Amino acid sequence: MLNKSVVAIAVATLAMGVQAGELATDKDVKFEVNVDVGTYHVSKRNAAGRDINEVMGKGLNQVEIKATKNINEDISIFGEIEVDYDPVVDNSNFVSDDTRVGIASKKYGRFSAGQFDSYIEDNVMEVLGVGHGENGFMTEPGSANKGRHLQYSHKLGDLTFAVDYTSAIGPTTNPENSNGFALAASYKFGNLTLAGGWSEFAKYKADASKTQGELNTDRYATGLAATYQMGNLGLKGLVAEVESTTKIKTSYTGVALTYVMGQFDFGVSMQKVKPENANGRDEWSAGVGYTPFKNMQFYLDFAGLAKPKGEGDVVEMGLKYTF
Repeated sequence: MLNKSVVAIAVATLAMGVQAGELATDKDVKFEVNVDVGTYHVSKRNAAGRDINEVMGKGLNQVEIKATKNINEDISIFGEIEVDYDPVVDNSNFVSDDTRVGIASKKYGRFSAGQFDSYIEDNVMEVLGVGHGENGFMTEPGSANKGRHLQYSHKLGDLTFAVDYTSAIGPTTNPENSNGFALAASYKFGNLTLAGGWSEFAKYKADASKTQGELNTDRYATGLAATYQMGNLGLKGLVAEVESTTKIKTSYTGVALTYVMGQFDFGVSMQKVKPENANGRDEWSAGVGYTPFKNMQFYLDFAGLAKPKGEGDVVEMGLKYTF
């Protein structure tokens, strides 16, 4: 348990409004506290073609605490917890998001356990995301469960690779275990980064025990992403395929462009989503952010998913700040 002086330092750090405040109980232990706050107005179209307008904070507000203990020059033990909340909606629940505990070695890699995104999701399937808020994104290819997660990752020069394992449990009437696996890697060639991976989904979703054994509808996923950075201009591409449990394959092919100009940043992306033996749809998203001073941003995001009656089409505008 932290002593009173450490808690006082943490509170003072947040009050000063610095980003990623750090404090230490001794020379081998470091704590890091990050706080994100924000709110936005979103207009999102439902399956009936009706625009639903809301003022929300979901997804932008979180408190993250990290701790690292250095055992020796090579090995360290770490832990983190991220709590999400919505300060706008009445009686919003506080929920855990990314949580980890693990051990890291500069020589042998990093092992962690908890609830977090897989390497293939973070570095491949999300590459076309240019939105600034919570809703202005195209359809992301499925990649893996998030909870009950073990991961081993290692960086060797410009090459980074990871192995992910997830476990999910069926309903109480059939409490069987199901396992998911993912392999992914990225390599940096100067300004160009290539990343690719493969994933096998667990039979059940990660929270199946709470939802009466909800089944994953996807079985396998593969993807290849590329990012090229030329100063303030970024070019991105994605080719992915997801196979359902009924063996229907859906392909995702898209590109994105980002550009930073002074206090403004712009992004636009497009992709084709095409199920096997069916007509595809052309999705798009765009966004602009304005940062008047460090850590504070106003933004406006759009997305069009080309679904019947405009389902999922979004306009979102908001502001966010990071302490």
